[in-house]
Amino acid sequence: MSNIVVLSDSHNRLPKTERFLGILDEADYIFFLGDGGNDIDFLTGAYRSKLHYVLGNCDFRRGKREELVEIEGVKFFLTHGHDYGVKSDYLNLVYAAREKGADCALFGHTHRPVIINDNLVTLINPGSIGYDGNYCYMSVYRGKFAAKTVTLS
Repeated sequence: MSNIVVLSDSHNRLPKTERFLGILDEADYIFFLGDGGNDIDFLTGAYRSKLHYVLGNCDFRRGKREELVEIEGVKFFLTHGHDYGVKSDYLNLVYAAREKGADCALFGHTHRPVIINDNLVTLINPGSIGYDGNYCYMSVYRGKFAAKTVTLS
């Protein structure tokens, strides 16, 4: 079994409390979905071997805007979401994820936590870790996954 912490939209306000860093330490993978600037640098330095990240609309640097990651038979499509118009609807994101053969599309941008399971693809937005303390915790095992959005207290 693999555990994943999904983060997005820190806007340089990533919590660096002992409790939160302990959650990151224990995760097998960390997915960061953009809009983090200096937080991307921190995460890369501290968690390079387990970090996958994409850039968001507020990240002014070179790098990937999307990535496909497979863990234990589950394909995750990582994107910030702004290129797919997620503030209006999710249809373009669903089509893109299915085109890539993804089981789950992970996105940010809206700052609102969402988990939507449908017949085509599961959509997950962890919310904003920087503004509201929201993130997503996932477990993956033999082609199946479970996810829950969490708010830091």
